[in-house]
Amino acid sequence: MAYIGQGIKQGTFKVLDTSGNTYNGSNTTFSLGTQVGSAAQLLVSHDGVIQLPGTDYTLASGGASITFSTAPASGASIFITEISGAVGGTVTPSDTSVTADKLNSALLTGHTDIGGAIADADLFLTDDGAGGTLRKTAASRLKTYVGAGAGAFDIANLNIDGGTDIGADIADSDLFIIDDGAGGTNRKTAASRIKSYVGGSKLVFIANQEGTNSVGDVSFNDCFSATYKTYFITFQLQNDRDGNNIQFRFQKEDDTTFNSDYKYALHTINHSGTENNFVAASGGEVVLTGGTEGGNSGYFGVCNGFMYVHRPFTYDSDLNPCFFNIFSQEVDTGGNFKSIHGGGFLNQTSNNVAGIRFRPGANYMTNRNVTVYGLEQS
Repeated sequence: MAYIGQGIKQGTFKVLDTSGNTYNGSNTTFSLGTQVGSAAQLLVSHDGVIQLPGTDYTLASGGASITFSTAPASGASIFITEISGAVGGTVTPSDTSVTADKLNSALLTGHTDIGGAIADADLFLTDDGAGGTLRKTAASRLKTYVGAGAGAFDIANLNIDGGTDIGADIADSDLFIIDDGAGGTNRKTAASRIKSYVGGSKLVFIANQEGTNSVGDVSFNDCFSATYKTYFITFQLQNDRDGNNIQFRFQKEDDTTFNSDYKYALHTINHSGTENNFVAASGGEVVLTGGTEGGNSGYFGVCNGFMYVHRPFTYDSDLNPCFFNIFSQEVDTGGNFKSIHGGGFLNQTSNNVAGIRFRPGANYMTNRNVTVYGLEQS
């Protein structure tokens, strides 16, 4: 029908349930039972008098509560209506109240990955830095800004080139960038701190010998010291013929060998299940290969394995001599296989054990690859 005056505007009116609020003449803030974007979205009646937004009341708790400038008296009649839509003003949603479902998915879906490489024409949202205004900008502009311009984030302008490997082992003084986990702040920390945090033990390379020419022995002079309590040795050794065993002796600080007082017990089992033991109460060396059981053709000189050497340089009593543990496998030219494990010690306390010498029972040693590590404890 016809009317006189300003046109009627469309909107949605919702009476809020505030029955749980108690008015006592002292409290000023009350729950709305919902969340609104601005005080102008509320029509508030206080004992029949319409209240003025921003003067008689304001919003609190992110739009979830209303605060009156004057505390309503006991028994006051408060009637609150939420207004949304085109009612003559701009409605401002409260922070974080707009969900993805309320956005126009034709403009911004936000639910899926771009699904391809970023193109120059792709658009990003950016704050222009002047007054918090969001504007759009093309990816090409970002690329230009991040590029080689003065003051930009050109990798050459940073104190890290990132283009080459460090070119050496990591040292304790090398620095890493780390997020401190508190507020996303990147800080620097030394490699030594990471090493302490990771903890545990690690192998420190000391020496290696490898080759295929014939040699009489493989000696490591002064590979042991007081630096480490335990050493780890890997070995791959081969004699020049079947019929020879492979053995080792420890060395003194003058590079001569200990030729007696080795006590050890080794257990062997071959591929047929035949077992045997090798023991010595005062041997002149420690044999790493040997045995004829199961069709093996006498002593044969091919073995691969590893061993631990404990406290070689720091003996202090008869209870702390130089101990060793051996784990190895051997095979002969006939394809016979054997596994060996066991241990023993050098029964002397008058000299430091400074090195180790691997040698054939006779003739020469050909293929060889032996590495000595110190076991660093932390």
